Amino acid sequence: MADILSQDEVDMLLSAVSEGDIGDDTPEPEKFEQTVLTTYDFRRPERVSKEQLKGLQSLFEAFARELSIALPPFLRTVVRVDLTSIDQLTYDEFILSVSRPTSMSILDMSPLDGKAVLEMSPAMVFPIVDRVMGGKGMSLAAPRELTEIENRIIYRIVLMILDSWKRSWEQLIEFSMGVVNQESDPLIVQIVAGSEMVILVGYEVYVGETVGSMNMCVPLLVLNPILDQISQQAHYQRRMSPEIAEMTRAALHNTLVRSVVPLEAILGHAKVNLSDVARLQVGDILALDSNVDELIKINVGDVPRFMAKPGRKKEQSSVQLVSLIQD
Repeated sequence: MADILSQDEVDMLLSAVSEGDIGDDTPEPEKFEQTVLTTYDFRRPERVSKEQLKGLQSLFEAFARELSIALPPFLRTVVRVDLTSIDQLTYDEFILSVSRPTSMSILDMSPLDGKAVLEMSPAMVFPIVDRVMGGKGMSLAAPRELTEIENRIIYRIVLMILDSWKRSWEQLIEFSMGVVNQESDPLIVQIVAGSEMVILVGYEVYVGETVGSMNMCVPLLVLNPILDQISQQAHYQRRMSPEIAEMTRAALHNTLVRSVVPLEAILGHAKVNLSDVARLQVGDILALDSNVDELIKINVGDVPRFMAKPGRKKEQSSVQLVSLIQD
């Protein structure tokens, strides 16, 4: 049975309410700490850290140097390859940014699982074809699709590019890459889903007096197994301790001081007609263009480094160093 209030208790309760002594028992709402919100685009997730990007930049810069060395002897002209950008984007964004027609090579990334794309613009491709065919490396006024012969020439260039890629990454992974196919229309090249993230590496390639662009598109799915190794390699390259740096300098010094270089004392020179050379016999005397009391040059590795006096020491001819030739 519920408790029944007496008249005195009812009067006390009414008095407390009128005087405001009874408060509201409703709990106050919780006060939430203010949080900082950041914008995140789920269509373009940034999956590569700054450390990994720095490692990739170092590797692709090494690739540019290797390619700048490999192409000039084949094309018989000056070639320079400059890294211009490394971006993260979706595969669809890459495909839609490529002009048509172009030269696209689908690459097998063995031993990594997957494929990559190498795209070379017409401004790069046609000067190379022109050089190989004996021309001066001129570009076309209007781009067009490659002929079968031109495709074979570019196929050989792509193999040279892959060799340079292998050499620049050999300390990280031993690639056995190959060319799967070559296409001119980017819309029919589908190596991953359009929403997949890729690393797009852009280069400017100078062939003689012309300049074109080259893009390397590598899906993150392909690079994921070695991304941690790439970031570790970049960390070790930047954070060389003073002890290791001193050991490296000492090793280089020891190698240099043991190097053997030729040292030659040039007594003088003589100009002789070819007819006189044909009549030379044992015992003939040739007059040099120097006097016996003049200093002579001492070449170290074909570079003049010292001036010296000629003479003899016991039974051997010798020279006495007098001064250093300043550069």
